[in-house]
Amino acid sequence: MSNSSNMQARVVMTIHDALHTLEGDGFEVRRAIPAQSFEAIGPFIFLDHFGPLDVSPGEAKGASAHPHAGIETLTLLLDGIAWHKDSLGNVSSMRPGEVQWLRAGRGVIHEECPDDEMRRTGGRFHGIQLWLNMPKANKHDEPSYRHIRAEEIPVLEAADGRGRTRLIAGRLDKHEGPIATTGSPFVAHTTLAAGGGIVLAPDGAKELAFYVMVGDVVMDGQVVEAGQLARLSSEGEIRLSTDKGAELLIVGGDPLDAPICRCGPFVMNSAADLERAIREYREGRSRALPRRCRLMSRR
Repeated sequence: MSNSSNMQARVVMTIHDALHTLEGDGFEVRRAIPAQSFEAIGPFIFLDHFGPLDVSPGEAKGASAHPHAGIETLTLLLDGIAWHKDSLGNVSSMRPGEVQWLRAGRGVIHEECPDDEMRRTGGRFHGIQLWLNMPKANKHDEPSYRHIRAEEIPVLEAADGRGRTRLIAGRLDKHEGPIATTGSPFVAHTTLAAGGGIVLAPDGAKELAFYVMVGDVVMDGQVVEAGQLARLSSEGEIRLSTDKGAELLIVGGDPLDAPICRCGPFVMNSAADLERAIREYREGRSRALPRRCRLMSRR
């Protein structure tokens, strides 16, 4: 991957601080999408960053059983071990470097929690959860789930040897990420060593931004620090560098195709559709999962 190119460079349009809030069973997240000045970046209507955090024995928290409708969730685990369980019957253990994708569609219930060993002994926990809005025509699609192993994710190395990018969704340098869905999403996880730099040319991402998880990044002469999201111009390549080292997530894709109407974990296009989704969930409450994770060892 070249660090120089004749292609036009994207520029930083605006920089935004993530909101600190509580999620799930009471763990802290930094919420970079949405913000006061925008509700989405491409199809992404939610970006929650948890950690990096060293939790003490007995303090690890997750997200007990809860519903979703009208969206897809994409979870990237960077440190720790977590369990996923849903009303479709899926149960899987998520390890560092792995990704879980869940299409809620017309409605699904799931839970995500640290595994039993982390609850007992503590440890380092770090990751990202994204929500992708589903297009108006697909809001009531059947739910589905996929667990992506680390070895399924293409890795692109920087020319200077001080950076690497894991391509989770979208196209980059003739590579394609394993997640392919509506909205043409682009998701790339980039790690830069101190003094490193990288040039990325996402293919077809109409809206694009990056969020810095750790360290700080220089782009277009501007410094973007941990906990900040930078919205980028619409065309060209991304040229990034860092003095101290950094870890960041680049997201984007097609803009929303219709206004969205949301209430907690339900996202539809009108108040009537939203009321219908909530009603259907309430009528099927007997199928909900237990409030506490049933912990189990990995087979």
